[in-house]
Amino acid sequence: MQKIDVLKIYQRKHALIIDDFPDMRGSIRRMLVNFGISKIETASNGEEAITQCENNNFDIILCDYNLGDAKNGQQILEELRFRKLLKQTTGYMMITAETTKSMVFGALEYQPDDYLTKPFTQTVLQKRLDRLMLEKETLSDINQAVDDCDYDHAIALCDEHIAAKDRYEQKCYRIKARCFFLKHMFPKARTIYEQVLDERPLEWAQIGLGQCLMEMGELNEAERLFQQLVDQNCLCLEVYDYLAEVKSRIGDIVSAQQLLEYASEISPNAILRQQKLADLSEHTGDWERAEKAHRKVMKLGANSCYESPDNYFNLVRCISSQVRMSEKKDNKRVKDAEEVLDRARRRYRDDPAVRLQTDILNAGVYADAGQPEESRKRIEALAPKLTANSASANPAPEVTLELARCYQAMGDKEQAQALLRELAELYPDDENIGKEIDRLSDEPLSKKGKEEAVELNRRGKELLSNQEYPQAISLFSEALRHYPNNIAVKLNLLLALIREMDRNGSDEKQLTRAEQIIHSIDTLQEDHPLHDRFHTLWEYVEQLREQFTEEDDE
Repeated sequence: MQKIDVLKIYQRKHALIIDDFPDMRGSIRRMLVNFGISKIETASNGEEAITQCENNNFDIILCDYNLGDAKNGQQILEELRFRKLLKQTTGYMMITAETTKSMVFGALEYQPDDYLTKPFTQTVLQKRLDRLMLEKETLSDINQAVDDCDYDHAIALCDEHIAAKDRYEQKCYRIKARCFFLKHMFPKARTIYEQVLDERPLEWAQIGLGQCLMEMGELNEAERLFQQLVDQNCLCLEVYDYLAEVKSRIGDIVSAQQLLEYASEISPNAILRQQKLADLSEHTGDWERAEKAHRKVMKLGANSCYESPDNYFNLVRCISSQVRMSEKKDNKRVKDAEEVLDRARRRYRDDPAVRLQTDILNAGVYADAGQPEESRKRIEALAPKLTANSASANPAPEVTLELARCYQAMGDKEQAQALLRELAELYPDDENIGKEIDRLSDEPLSKKGKEEAVELNRRGKELLSNQEYPQAISLFSEALRHYPNNIAVKLNLLLALIREMDRNGSDEKQLTRAEQIIHSIDTLQEDHPLHDRFHTLWEYVEQLREQFTEEDDE
C-alpha cells in the first residue's frame, strides 16, 4: 500500500494514549501526528483511560503496561473486554519497558492486537501500526458485524474474503469458526478448524478444535489435543486452563490443579486462573495452596474489574476451614481471619449488607475454632441488624447465605436448612442464588438444582448399570464440585468407587477417597432417609480396607 493511502486511513482515526509519564505521552502524540492522526486523547492512569473509553469510540489505543500503583495495562485491557468497551474494530497495542517473563505472559493473557517494547523509534511504531491499521481497515466490515453480534453477516463477509483469497484469508477462517462457536454451532466450527489443521498445525486452530470437542462432550479427544499442545510447550497459557477444565470434568482434579499451578507460576497476575486454582485446591484438600491463591486474588482484585467482597470472604472461609480441620485450634489463625475481615470492613465501609455479612462470617470463624458459644453470642448480638435486613424492601440474599453457613459451622443444620429453603422460595428464578443455595444444602433446593439432580441420577444409574464405573466416578466427582454438601451425590460416588474396587481390586488412593467421603457425613442422623444406605456402604468400605491391609501384609 502506498504512503498516501496509509495517510488517508490515519486521518480518519481517533487515538488514545495511556501512559503515566507526561513526556512519554507527548512523544507518542508527536509520532501519531506525524502519521497523520489529528484526533488524539491521552490518559495518565487506568481510571482516566476507562472514562475516556466510556465516552469515545477509539480506533487505536496505545497503552503502557506499568502505570504506577493503580491499574496496569493488562487490567485496563481486562476491564475493557469485561465491560465490552473494546470493539473488534479497535487496535489495542500494549507498550512496556519491562521484559520479565511473568510480565510478558501477563500482558499477552488478554490478547492485545500487538505488543511493543520500549525504547522504540517512530519508524518501528509506524511499521507495526501500519500493519495493524491495514488489517483493521480491510476487515472493518467483518469486525463491525462481530461487534454487533450479527454473526451470520460476519460469516457471509468472511466467505467473501476467503473466496477472494486475499492476504487475510486465514484470519477470516479464524473469525468464521469463532462466529459458529459463539452461535453454539460447534460441529460447523469444528469442521473449519479441522480443514485449517489439514493444511498446517496452527495453534489457534488446535485450541479452537479442542474447545469444540469440550462443548460436544468428546473429552478424551479434547484432552489428547490440549495435552499435545502442552507437550509442545505452547506459549498460549489458556491451553493450560482448557486442559485443566477437561481434567476436572473427567474427575482428575489433582492434575487440573497442577496444570493451573504451573500456568500461575508463569503468569501470576491472571485473577480468574487464581480463582480457579483456589477452588480446585480446596477440593483436593490442599489448603495451603488454596490460601495462597485466595490471597493473590484479593491482592489482584484491588485494581481489577473482578474486585468483590467475595475475594476477602473466600480467603477467610479458607482459613476458617483449616482451623476447623486442625486438631489444635490455633488462635493466631483466627486473628489472621479477623485481620482480613477488618480489611473488608474498611474497603466496604459504606455497604451495610457487606459489613453485616462480614460480622456473620466472623462469628462463623469462632464456630470453626471450637467456640460455638462465642459464635452464638455474636449472632445474637446481630439480631436487630438481621431483622432489619429481612424486613428491608431489598434484603441481601448474601446475608442469609452467610447466616446459613454460620449455623452449619455451629452444628445447627436444621436452622441452616430452614434458611436455605426460605431463600429458595424467595428467589425461585435466580440461578446464581440457587447455585449457592445448592452448594450449601445437603439436597438440591433450587428449581434448576432439582432438574439437574434428576438428570444426574439418570446418567449415573445408566453408567452404573452398564458397569462404566470410571465414567460414573468422573460424573459424580464433577457433580460434587458444584454440590459439595449433597449427601446423595456423595453416596453415589461412594458406590461407584466400591464397585470399581470390587472389579479391579482396591488401591490406597481409592480407599482413602472413599474414607474421606464417609468421614464427611459420619454424623448423619438415624432418621435421615439415606442413613441405612450410608451405613451399608460404610461397612463395605471397612471390609475392603481390611482385605487391602491383609494383602499388603502378605
